[in-house]
Amino acid sequence: MTTIKSTKYLSYDQTLGMTYMEGKGFYYPNDSVVAPDGKIYVLSRGQEHFGSGRGIRVTVLDTNENFHSVFGKFGSGYCEFTWPSAISMSPDGRLFITDEHLDKVIILNTEGEALGEWGKSGEGSDELNCPSGITFDNEGNVYISDTYNNCVKVFTDDGKYLQTIGLSKEEDGLQLPWRLSIGPDSNIYVADWGNDRVCSYDKNGNFLSSYGKSGFNEGELLKPADVVVDESGNVHVADWGNERIQVFSNSGDFLEMNLGESELSGWAKDFFSVNVEEAQTRATANLHIEDIPFSNINDRHEISSHIEEYFWGPTSLNIGPDGKLYILECNRHRLQVFNI
Repeated sequence: MTTIKSTKYLSYDQTLGMTYMEGKGFYYPNDSVVAPDGKIYVLSRGQEHFGSGRGIRVTVLDTNENFHSVFGKFGSGYCEFTWPSAISMSPDGRLFITDEHLDKVIILNTEGEALGEWGKSGEGSDELNCPSGITFDNEGNVYISDTYNNCVKVFTDDGKYLQTIGLSKEEDGLQLPWRLSIGPDSNIYVADWGNDRVCSYDKNGNFLSSYGKSGFNEGELLKPADVVVDESGNVHVADWGNERIQVFSNSGDFLEMNLGESELSGWAKDFFSVNVEEAQTRATANLHIEDIPFSNINDRHEISSHIEEYFWGPTSLNIGPDGKLYILECNRHRLQVFNI
C-alpha cells in the first residue's frame, strides 16, 4: 500500500441531529439511510434500560434540518424491534430493518406502517445469527451481514435465500462482518470487523481484494464499522475502533484520514437558545482542548470523548443523492456531513 496526499478528498459541510431520548433527535443511533428524495432515516437503538426500549425509533429529517416524523415500536411482536441494528431502503422505496436479537428483517413503509417481516435464527444457509448490516443491489436483492455466522447472506426481498458470500477460513473469509454496501461497480464491499479490514467481492461472491490492516497508523484499521464507495471509486471506511474516517483509492492506496470537524447542529443551537441554564454550563466547559493531561495519547476513544468536533463512535456511512458523505456517530448522537 502506498500513500497519496496531493488532494483533499473530504471537506466539512454541516452537522445534523442532537441527543434526545424521545421525539425530535437521536438516542444512540446505530444506522441511517438517505433516500432519493433527500430524507434521512436514522435508526436509534437506545440503551435497552431494563428492557423498556426507551429511545428505540426511526427519526426522519432532511438536510435543511426539517423534522418530519418518528416511528417504530419496541417489542418482539410483528414488525417490532428489540435490538435494531441496520436500516436500508429498497429500490421501490420500502424500509428494511434488521434486528440482531430477533434475527429477523422488518419491512416498513416510509410512514412507519408495517408491511411484513421474515428471517429465522440459526446457522443454516437461510438462517441468521445477529444480522448487523443490510443493503440492496439494483435488482432489489437483499445483502445481509450475518455477523455471528461470519458471512454475508443474499436473499430476495421476500426472504428467499440466494447465496452466501465470504464463508471461508482462508484469506477471503470474513470474521464478524459489520456493515456493507454495493459500489458503483456492482461489487460488494464489507467492513470485516473481526479482521480489521474491508473486503470486496464480485456479485457472484468471488473475493477480489482487501483494504487496510490491523493498526493505528494511516491506512490501518481497528474494527471497521462501515464502508461506502463514491462515483470515483474511492473507498470510505468508518474506522470505528480508531474513531475516524479513512479514504482509500480503489486499488488500496491510502488517500486521507479525517478525525471529525463538527459544529453544533441547528437543532442543538435551538435547544440551547431556550435551555439557558444548560447553555451557560456548556459555555464554561472547554470542549475543544487537545492537551488533556490524563488522556492516553494512544487511546482514540478517550481523546474523542473529550473533543466535541471529533468523531465518537462512527458507525454508519451513506453517500446521499447530493453526492455528500453522511457519517453517523453513535456516541454523539449526530450526523456529520462532508463534501466529497
